[in-house]
Amino acid sequence: MKYLLLLISFFFSLNAQQLIDTQKENPVEIYAEDAIEWHKNEKKYLALGNARASSGSMSLTSDRIEAFYDEKEESEMDIKLIKAHNKVVITDKKLKIVGGKLAEYNLKKDYFSIFGQKLLLTSEDNRLKSNNKMEYWRQKGIAIATGNATAIKGTEFIIKSEKLVWYVDEVEEKMDVKKILGFNNVSIRTNNEVAFSDKALYNRKNGICKLFGNVKLQRGASFLTGDYAEVDLNKGISKLLPAPNQNNLNENRVRALIDKEENYENNESD
Repeated sequence: MKYLLLLISFFFSLNAQQLIDTQKENPVEIYAEDAIEWHKNEKKYLALGNARASSGSMSLTSDRIEAFYDEKEESEMDIKLIKAHNKVVITDKKLKIVGGKLAEYNLKKDYFSIFGQKLLLTSEDNRLKSNNKMEYWRQKGIAIATGNATAIKGTEFIIKSEKLVWYVDEVEEKMDVKKILGFNNVSIRTNNEVAFSDKALYNRKNGICKLFGNVKLQRGASFLTGDYAEVDLNKGISKLLPAPNQNNLNENRVRALIDKEENYENNESD
């Protein structure tokens, strides 16, 4: 979707400045308490002081926002990238991301990348943490946390790893995590046990978490080890099994994703 920013759409008040495109169904609106500057040579707008950019259900706030654009015919300006600096907060329906020092929003891809040491994404009773980087594809409902990542689902379980991939969906106006992928040094803690592995896949539909590589299941002082395990988080049953292959694993596409560790937005499996 293209977002056009027209010079004639400036609105000013005593305490705030606003830049808005009134020609789109879900226009990009940019607000600032102190000033909005137009940097012609850099092809950008700069919003200063409690700045906010919004479009539809999405809102991005920070101390300073830069909006970069391409010039189109008849003086139309197509915003392609928004950067937010310091105290970054992103909200989208019932999902919220805080703790960002820097964020970039690619409008064409509808994609956020957020950087900070105390990043936190919340959605209903689900939490996703990172001390380095977080990515979010709005339309695809995918969030990725990199750097000491932690996923918490209410009081049910805690998953930690170097990288966590969330698939989020909305059911009956409630946001929930339908799938979680974990990469490198994965640990899963429930009320009954702790499990460790190289990689993991959790599916909310059946409540099963599949563990791949260097698996260790620990309950109290007892533990089991192997190459593959399935933990039923709903029933509290854990199984060590022969390592699956492409022929006997039901979620082949997800397994391929786990092997490649790439193309998260294009390889989702139901």
